[in-house]
Amino acid sequence: MQSVSRDRRAFTLIELLVVIAIIAILAALLLPVLSRAKAKGQRTVCLSNLRQIGVFMQCYTDDYLNIFPAHRNQNLPIGDDTTILTNWWGANIVTYGNGKSNLFHDPAIAGHMLENGTPWEWGFDCNLVGYGYNGYFLGHHPYGPWTLPVGGFEFSGDDTFKRSNIRSPSDSLVIGDKEPYLDGGVPVWSCSLWWQDACMDPNVVSGWKDYEGVEPNRHLGMAVMSFNDGHSEWRKSDLINPPANPNDGSVKALINSRYWDPLQTAGPR
Repeated sequence: MQSVSRDRRAFTLIELLVVIAIIAILAALLLPVLSRAKAKGQRTVCLSNLRQIGVFMQCYTDDYLNIFPAHRNQNLPIGDDTTILTNWWGANIVTYGNGKSNLFHDPAIAGHMLENGTPWEWGFDCNLVGYGYNGYFLGHHPYGPWTLPVGGFEFSGDDTFKRSNIRSPSDSLVIGDKEPYLDGGVPVWSCSLWWQDACMDPNVVSGWKDYEGVEPNRHLGMAVMSFNDGHSEWRKSDLINPPANPNDGSVKALINSRYWDPLQTAGPR
């Protein structure tokens, strides 16, 4: 039998390099797409989390004479700081979810975080939870009655607030993404959205730079939040946060106040 010879020529180095280059180009094109798809998935989970936490908040007010929980130190005086890690609004409503604190964990918070110069990691306590409650208006306790003049209007409130007094529930912010700020080198208060210091623009000159608005960069440049009518959504920072700190008193700080102030003192701004 006559043997048949076959040409089994190997790839040349140039051919291999071309193949590797093509694979690298495809990977470079696909990785951003996959990364964006992952980020969108995380944003959707966060949206669901905040909607569910909003339900817990509704259950709480149903059970407690229509009154929102204190942002911290429920039923305790202002001077008692020993229990703030466990006695804060999240710990007081998580029971409505059978104690499942994972609903309070934004999936975009993974490992070491760095937001506006503050390094931190997630934890289920008042400093590190990463979801903030509009406690300045809805759960001001333990600070007592307050007033704040801003742009010709005088905003005021009591130590507590009743859900039935909300002027427009679909506009009324209850919970949103929140970053901590540094106090003595320690990250603190990522559980509180605090309107008086809620400007999130680092370029704004202010005597108050704690960035206590809804965090706008964690989810593809969007802030995720829930409202007192039960819906949740994401939107750009300039459609929820004030462009100046209300503590500085300027008229500009009134922008978006309708979403923070349940009484809409400054009208539909």
